[in-house]
Amino acid sequence: MGKNLRYGNLVTRPKKLAFWQLPNGSFQRMEGFTDLSYSQNPKEYSRQYVDEEFERTDIVGYAPSISYSFDRYTGNEVLADIVKITENEYIGDLMKRTIVTVDLSTSGAVSPAKMRDYAIIPDTNGDTTDCLTYSGNFKAKGLLIDCTATSNDDWQTIHVEQKIDYSTSAAVFVTGDGVQGEISDGGSTHVMGEVTKGTSVTITVNAVYKGAVITLYKITNGFPLKLASSIGRLDNPNNLISDNTTYYAVVENGEKHTDFTIDLTAVQTASTVSTTSAKSKTATTTKE
Repeated sequence: MGKNLRYGNLVTRPKKLAFWQLPNGSFQRMEGFTDLSYSQNPKEYSRQYVDEEFERTDIVGYAPSISYSFDRYTGNEVLADIVKITENEYIGDLMKRTIVTVDLSTSGAVSPAKMRDYAIIPDTNGDTTDCLTYSGNFKAKGLLIDCTATSNDDWQTIHVEQKIDYSTSAAVFVTGDGVQGEISDGGSTHVMGEVTKGTSVTITVNAVYKGAVITLYKITNGFPLKLASSIGRLDNPNNLISDNTTYYAVVENGEKHTDFTIDLTAVQTASTVSTTSAKSKTATTTKE
């Protein structure tokens, strides 16, 4: 018998509430629903490489959705809004709404929440004789946003505050067969290291804030030359190090930015030095 559960409390379904943003901007509690099930619907990439006896699987995306079913009540603005979308057969942005899911399992006046835009995809209605019911799916139509929720009326309505991350921090790595030791930022914005001359490196910049814009530059003839740009993470391979080279990685988030300087020193290996010395001796002997 596990002992940890003895000290925990079972989280009941009503501890996770959903709130619907009405066209007037207010967030109203979603009541009267007999089904409000969340599905992540991960998109998998599976393959087997010819030199391996097993299959590898990665998740490359998500298609989140919420299946819904509710009993029709009069005087409920949320249900009335869904019915209006359904019976008027709205299309495009007319059938887009925002849903906030609040976790009440943690104590405190401020509760963690997730906010996302969904497309309302109606399915059936009126399929029982007990009462008028509607069902369908809410399908993701935007990014999942971290936020917090507070309420002054026992969680009938909420006030939402988005968690805005202004971070421009990042982890910077330089990798490759010719890299001499580990080259990384080490908590600094100045990255330095040695690379075997004539080899290529990959420069990786992984931003803490996944919405940050990353741009990589190479200093050429004293001027910055843009190499690549990405959001959240940047991997730039095949950078040939034929001489001492400086790169700049700029991480931008809103009006803030952090510049990372990457100085790579091209060095010769022992074998290269030996070969060069042997050639010099041969040339000297021939000259004599």
